[in-house]
Amino acid sequence: MPLPKLSLHVLEAFEHVARSGSIQIAAGELGASISTVSGHVAKLEAELGVPLFDRSTRPFVLTREGRRVLEHLSGGLRHLRQATSEIAMGGLLRAQSLRVGIVEDFESNLAPDLAVALAGRMPRASLSICNILSHEAPGLVQRGKLDVAIAAHSEDQEGAIVFRDFLRDPFLLATPRGCAFEPEALLNGSAALPFLRFNPTHLIGKQIDAHLARNRIALPQRFAFDSAQSIMAVIANGDGWSLITPAGFVRAQRYAPHVMLRPLPMPAFARTLSVMTRDDFDAPVLDAIALLVRESVKQHAVDPVVDAYPWVRETFALLPRKRG
Repeated sequence: MPLPKLSLHVLEAFEHVARSGSIQIAAGELGASISTVSGHVAKLEAELGVPLFDRSTRPFVLTREGRRVLEHLSGGLRHLRQATSEIAMGGLLRAQSLRVGIVEDFESNLAPDLAVALAGRMPRASLSICNILSHEAPGLVQRGKLDVAIAAHSEDQEGAIVFRDFLRDPFLLATPRGCAFEPEALLNGSAALPFLRFNPTHLIGKQIDAHLARNRIALPQRFAFDSAQSIMAVIANGDGWSLITPAGFVRAQRYAPHVMLRPLPMPAFARTLSVMTRDDFDAPVLDAIALLVRESVKQHAVDPVVDAYPWVRETFALLPRKRG
């Protein structure tokens, strides 16, 4: 029997819809429109001549034929991705020296993974990994203090910097577990629980303060901290609430059992995490590092948070991969 003439985009679209049970979620994961993903799935069903999903339920459920297709297809796509990864990693063999800065949110998970992976793939190169603050990252890269920075960035940081955006990290409400106050009461200041701010000199603090101002929310300025870990500790002790991101939540896992994440009762906003470097940096090396980062963040941050809070699946997600 001749093989159907289908692109990898069609096959990937089916796999993502099968895993998530939602065309909308799959479209977000793939960076494609809902109509495009729906069309890809319909094309695969037309080629095979059988329905692959039961669309009468939400989320979608695979039919018997759909389960068989997914079983065989996933193995093939996994081998293709592995081959692509190995080719990309080959770029690291050329590196002679590499200085990497990582934002504190990834200190306990990504940084160790990256250290092991880079040390193993760069046997003859010198390697340095340090912690940085997001608002310092572009300057450190531009001045040549770092070769690569992994941090959040804003639009006013563009300049002569190349970005590989890899994570959409939404801001969520964080309260003590079992907190009796409604989110609206926290935001209007009527609840007897103080707001814990990030230091306003940090990028994350500026982003939160700007969003609160846009929504005409004014909260007392009693507490300010440099890190999500300090904020999570105070919340876990029942002494405050804050706006944090899932990446920060994962960084402070020791306090997670005593903290509850909740949706924002106001317009959503998020930060973008990126791998950034100068525009003259070796592109294959940058792609290899970005791939390692994506794999580690998915394993240690995205998957655990989505398992614990399924409602964040559509907003806390890896961004479509871009090559340069």
